[in-house]
Amino acid sequence: MRPVPPFRRRWPWIGADLQTIRNVLPGRLPGIPPESGRRFEIPLRDGSGDRLVARYHPAPGTAPAALLIPGLTGCEASRHVLQAAGAFLAAGHPAIRLNLRGSPPGRSLARGHYHMDRVRDLADACRAAAALDPGIRERGIVVLGYSLGGALALRLAAAPFLPAIVRAAVSISAPLDLAAAAERIARPRNRLYERWLLARLREETGPVWRPAPAAVRNAVRAARHIRDFDDALTAGEAGFRDAADYYASCSPARSLGALRVPALIVHADDDPWVPPPAVDASPRLRVVVTRGGGHVGFHGKGSRLPWYLAAAAGFVRNRADARSAPAPP
Repeated sequence: MRPVPPFRRRWPWIGADLQTIRNVLPGRLPGIPPESGRRFEIPLRDGSGDRLVARYHPAPGTAPAALLIPGLTGCEASRHVLQAAGAFLAAGHPAIRLNLRGSPPGRSLARGHYHMDRVRDLADACRAAAALDPGIRERGIVVLGYSLGGALALRLAAAPFLPAIVRAAVSISAPLDLAAAAERIARPRNRLYERWLLARLREETGPVWRPAPAAVRNAVRAARHIRDFDDALTAGEAGFRDAADYYASCSPARSLGALRVPALIVHADDDPWVPPPAVDASPRLRVVVTRGGGHVGFHGKGSRLPWYLAAAAGFVRNRADARSAPAPP
């Protein structure tokens, strides 16, 4: 199989910050329409009564389905999710655009909110996807996540309750060490990024923190950094003492040695939000750190689609080829 060429930045997206903000700037980019696909709901098995909402795009062919998981404050309509759905559909993969618990498209269906310990939500989503089409049950699912969604995908790939239908996992710009990521985003050079994220987080989690006791409400409003926000709300919502306990318990790096399916990590060496992964490849783990690319950027030469999509497609094809190869005599 022809290897994917290495990533090369495309002008004018020549620096880490331009690579990072490209997807939120005005202008037309490749991808499917946000309103396309069949909307469906996913009951969760944790007894909360919460449900997820997703959009399903069927496709002919023999390729596994792609379950696409957005990152922090992202959703089914995030540009990179729309780009990935279009690319996978064009290659014959059914696509499922998932919204995490409590994100805006499914806010009315959940009292809780997503966090890094909601790994079982993804398992429930995979089981629901398997019920959409007999072809998905036969060919399986590849989970592909962005940033926080990628970190969740890696945790799922190492979980003892991983559904058998999951065949591989791909993470793009995922934080493998949550404490290190919180420290990096809090650097002075990232202040505008962090303010933007905090504003979106406060809005998105309003149904959780506004009815909470005054001490929680005041701490959420006073948070100046993501770590402050996690101390004030996320850690307690996830059942941990504080942000330090939450980060130590839920960082994906600690469970990569237990991967149950092949996984691909794609990261840029200049990611301004998340440090490059300090992990080594293994028989079930491939790690690709590119020179340049920003955070969930990878706008490269040769295609208007982000480079990581070609890398992910090649990884998935290699896994399929390995499964279909005849056993040695």
